[in-house]
Amino acid sequence: MIVNRNRDRHLQTNQVLDFLEERLAEAGKRSVEQHLGRPCPTCRERVRSLGELLAIMRRDRVGPVPPALRQRAFALFTPVARSVRAPGLVDAVAELLFDSSDQLLTAAARRSVGGARRMRFKLGAHSLELEVEREGGSTIGIRGRFTTTEAHLWSIVVDVGTEHRAVRPDADGSFMFSGLPLARLTVRLVGFEERFWLPAIEP
Repeated sequence: MIVNRNRDRHLQTNQVLDFLEERLAEAGKRSVEQHLGRPCPTCRERVRSLGELLAIMRRDRVGPVPPALRQRAFALFTPVARSVRAPGLVDAVAELLFDSSDQLLTAAARRSVGGARRMRFKLGAHSLELEVEREGGSTIGIRGRFTTTEAHLWSIVVDVGTEHRAVRPDADGSFMFSGLPLARLTVRLVGFEERFWLPAIEP
């Protein structure tokens, strides 16, 4: 007598799931039905429990989202455009607190400064230290430190002669320009909601 061992094997979980979701070919479907027709409580229980699980999962699936509701949901995440303040509220002139070219320095201070012109400004709640020095016969350099929170998010802009340059301070607010033409220059600091102008600087 020949025993069909395939027929006596229990149904596998993936086989039962394919059967319940009607993904089996005709031969596979017939094989599962033949097995379930035999006295095999293990496989019948497996089909029953997996069938209940699939039914719960189908009930839990969300149907199509109505277009109006979808638009309302997306609108919640649309960036809100910030209103631009009037120029008079955005712009402010920095207040000069110290200028080495106007004040007498001690001999020790003059030695430490050298030929550089040093200035300190107040810009609202922020402060700026600036040093302007000749690099050669026809160029100057600027070094500075801008003291504020998140200084690296600001831009330092210099206009001198026909040149227009901009840099961002590093994390501690330090910045530098070099090779600028020897001419009258203007400096402005541009933040997200504030902009400060420095009085024109003569090299």
